[in-house]
Amino acid sequence: MARRKKTPFFNIESIIESLQKDLDIRFFAFSEIPQAVVWAERGNIAIHENYHSRRRQSYHVICSEKDNLLRLCKKIGVPSNYVTASELYKFWHMTWFPKIKQ
Repeated sequence: MARRKKTPFFNIESIIESLQKDLDIRFFAFSEIPQAVVWAERGNIAIHENYHSRRRQSYHVICSEKDNLLRLCKKIGVPSNYVTASELYKFWHMTWFPKIKQ
């Protein structure tokens, strides 16, 4: 039996575009994770697809500057305690499950 493809979030690009007015933030596809890491290491916020959960799609958000991620949390309504230090890289990260109005 073929696996059902996950439905992409409705218009995630417009959410990120609205955040770009105040933050250096960029979306990366799952295949572009190495580029996302480089972007995040420069103090920018990188968001990439994350297949962490089979029940619902999520995004992984990374940045070398914790304060930048905390500003993003405030803007998108995510508790600041979601931000944690990476064990493998020198950046901060969180998993984001956006609530999209359809």
